[in-house]
Amino acid sequence: MSGGYIKPQKAGGHQIVVFTFAGQLKTADVKKWNNAVLALKKTFGPNVIGVTIKGDPTPASLLRKKR
Repeated sequence: MSGGYIKPQKAGGHQIVVFTFAGQLKTADVKKWNNAVLALKKTFGPNVIGVTIKGDPTPASLLRKKR
């Protein structure tokens, strides 16, 4: 992995973080990844405005409830 760090930013700023996987991913590793992404989104709340992986839809159980 090259880098992987973010920097402080001002309101309205954006940073894009890209992860690239190569080779086989085992079911256990996929579950760890999905749990880590969920934890990241919970930690940073509305500051994480999107996580897109190959355009796969987010499972309904993980979508935010409409207010």
